[in-house]
Amino acid sequence: MDTQPNMAIVIVGGGISGLSAAYYLEKEASQHNLPINITLVEETSRLGGKIATERQDGFIFEGGPESFVTRKPEAWELCQELGLADRLVGTTSSGKNYVLHNGRPAIVPSGPGSFFSTPLLSAGGKLRLLKEPFVKPRTAASDESLGSFLRRRLGDEMVENVVKPAIGSVYLGNVDEMSVQVSFGRFAEMEQKHGSVVKGMFALMKEKSAERKASGEPRPAKKPGFATLQNGLMELVEALADQIEAKILLDTAVTHLYHDETNGHPYALKLSNGRTLLADLVLLATPTFVMADLLEGLAETAVTDQLRDIPYNPVTTVSIAFNRAEIDDPFDGFGVVVPESETSQLLAIEGMSAKFPHRAPDNQFVLRAFVGGQTVPDLAELPEEALISLVRRELASIFNITAEPTQIHVQRWLPANPQPPVGHLAMVAHVERTLASNLPQLYLTGAGLRGQGIPDCIRQSRNLVTQIVTDLQTRPETLSA
Repeated sequence: MDTQPNMAIVIVGGGISGLSAAYYLEKEASQHNLPINITLVEETSRLGGKIATERQDGFIFEGGPESFVTRKPEAWELCQELGLADRLVGTTSSGKNYVLHNGRPAIVPSGPGSFFSTPLLSAGGKLRLLKEPFVKPRTAASDESLGSFLRRRLGDEMVENVVKPAIGSVYLGNVDEMSVQVSFGRFAEMEQKHGSVVKGMFALMKEKSAERKASGEPRPAKKPGFATLQNGLMELVEALADQIEAKILLDTAVTHLYHDETNGHPYALKLSNGRTLLADLVLLATPTFVMADLLEGLAETAVTDQLRDIPYNPVTTVSIAFNRAEIDDPFDGFGVVVPESETSQLLAIEGMSAKFPHRAPDNQFVLRAFVGGQTVPDLAELPEEALISLVRRELASIFNITAEPTQIHVQRWLPANPQPPVGHLAMVAHVERTLASNLPQLYLTGAGLRGQGIPDCIRQSRNLVTQIVTDLQTRPETLSA
């Protein structure tokens, strides 16, 4: 009996999207007895993409994301699957979030008492926010900007003073330009289904409680809102790399992706080291502008233009450690976001010592500043000395910290995060349909498509693998290429 040759799969991109795609592909292939060989190609000298943990002298610095949200379960569940359950660390329960107001941190309201006393909203702004359950929902199901959605539901004041700076510090973009369906699709669904975000949240809690009672299961242990791993998020990357059997090529760029049927494989990938990989299936797990470059001349111009037009904004993070004894009043909050109305040149400041105390020696105090984004992109490209001076001036102004740093860690992302515009999901769906019709067995995944958080990237790759396996099973001839 003849044995089927293994299907050659090439994944381009070694970030969390590419790694999780390789992991789920191998898992599904094993379960469905699909013979595959995977090669993962990464342009840089390391895996992880935007996950960039630096461990030095007892410190754990994160240059990119420092945690993941647990409400979206994919990252939490993957950590459990990889045997990292006992390595998970949640945020401390005592930390608060702040907004810079008149040059000083003002706490974000978290209950009735702090809501009515907060200086962040006028009496009119507070009244407008309380009206949210009674605001008439938008009838159209089409996409709109996040800013438009939030202003309708919460009012201008809440958006400008609290929500906009918070969103800007995460997405590095403008709420009035980005898609609500991509960034906060859950809230848009609540409005459509329940007429209000508040009503939707109550309905969700009621629904989960009813499901628990019906199943007879006890209430699960409460998860922290955000979680990381004891030795930094690179632990997840390292665990995935150890788990997968894929051949990994580092310091290797794909310079040309093209059709080549002469060797019995539909695709060929020219590499920067002069080699050529032949592939039956290609999965691009890169920023969308890289996808566009690789698809140039292979896909329709409309497809490459749409992928290239997705905006990305730059950011630089600066982590600074101080001797705790030299700080008069160490900031004990999770973070401070900065509205555009403030004179500060920072996007946000994270209280790393409050959020995850294990990341530094007990006698050290660590803050992380964000510089750049859409509003002041040029600041992200300042020379390092000027950048550090800027951050130190801001910390002195906001927290009265004038001590000499004991450690400084700078990480630049030029560009950094995608900002999905209104209509983004419809555009992505069109691109995928076009590729499926014209370039079968060429797939896309990544932060620039359907959400940029770590759980979003994992979910997209997992769902894509399910689709790929279905495609392979419905077209068995592809396995004998």
